[in-house]
Formats: sequence, structure tokens, C-alpha cells
Amino acid sequence: MTWLSSSGWSRETMRSHRAGVAGFYGWAVRRGWIEYDPTLDVPAIRPARHFPRPAPDEAVSAAMRDADERTRLMVELASRCGLRRGEIACISSGDLVRDLDGWSLMVRGKGDKDRLVPLPDDIARALRRHGPGWVFPGQDHGHLSAARVGELVSAVLPEGWTCHTLRHRFATRAYWTSHDLLAVQDLLGHSKPETTRLYVLTEPSRLRVVMDAAA
Repeated sequence: MTWLSSSGWSRETMRSHRAGVAGFYGWAVRRGWIEYDPTLDVPAIRPARHFPRPAPDEAVSAAMRDADERTRLMVELASRCGLRRGEIACISSGDLVRDLDGWSLMVRGKGDKDRLVPLPDDIARALRRHGPGWVFPGQDHGHLSAARVGELVSAVLPEGWTCHTLRHRFATRAYWTSHDLLAVQDLLGHSKPETTRLYVLTEPSRLRVVMDAAA
């Protein structure tokens, strides 16, 4: 507890290190090397509160105006399909899947969890034009790294907006349109709806309706 509290780490880093230490001692108990897990006496660290920060229309418009063709496609994959930068980086032609309604993309998500994301027709055409192989070739096992995708997208967005805020934009717009949190969760590739909720900004007009109803 002293080690965690005196580190100067962020809350999320402390949570990660606590989980690592707890995993080690839990493993030692299961193996019979120790009788008691001392981390059972260490209080849980609550996650930091995150607020949705969807990139606004003007930020996306500026990016689409200033970006080259490659980076525009990255911006659209993040803002209109909700892909993470790492998922954008490793798209290949073999990930495109034809279905009854058009084209979908097999996305390689976190933790090796694949999901199928329906594509708007224009984005599907843009991906298909690249032919066989990686859509964004680079030096990371043949494709661009996640960090490089993030750099390219951030470079064309106004200051303060990132590839991740484009993902927040997608989540917010998708929920405002559908009011189906589970569908948005599936599209984003989240394990829990609570995580998806952190990406969705509550519609201001809805807050006004609730306020007026309660007044």
C-alpha cells in the first residue's frame, strides 16, 4: 500500500500495478507456495472518472479538408466506423467481407477479439481500391504502427483533438441515432456496456427535456 500510494502514478497506472501484484500473489497461493494472499488487505482502487469528448463537426471538416487521401481514409474509419488507431493500422484486403447488404470489415480488436463492422458504401469502395495486401503499408510487420496512425490523424485535426476523440464521436452519434447501447457496444468492440457509456455524450436536448419534466 505504501509502494502504490507514494509512487506519484496516475490512478489508472496504480490500478494496473495493483492488478499485476494481486495476480502474482493469487498465482502463488494456487501453487501452494504461500498460504495467504496479502493483496486481499489492499483496498480496491476505483477507476478514474472519464467523460466523453466527441470531436465536433468543424474539427472533422477541417481534417478532411487538410488531409491527403490516405489520412482522410483514416479519419473516416475512426469517425464513421468507430475503429481504434491500432485497428486502422492493420487493415488488409482480406479483412473485407461481402454480405447481403454490402461490405463489412473484420476488425482485429483488443485482446485478439475479432468483430464484424458494417461499412458505408463509399468507405468500402475506398478500401477495395487498394488491392491486395495492407491498406496502410509500413514498418510494423508490414503495416503502419498504431502510434503512426494516431500521429497522422492528430496532425490534420485542430489542436486538442485526436483519433480517440473521433471514436467518441462515432459512439455518441451512433447512440443518438439508435438509442441502442448494446449495438454501439458491439460496433466498438467493448466487453462491457459500462465502457461504452463512457464514450457517449448525453444529448443536450435530452437533458433539457428531463429538466423541464422535473421542474
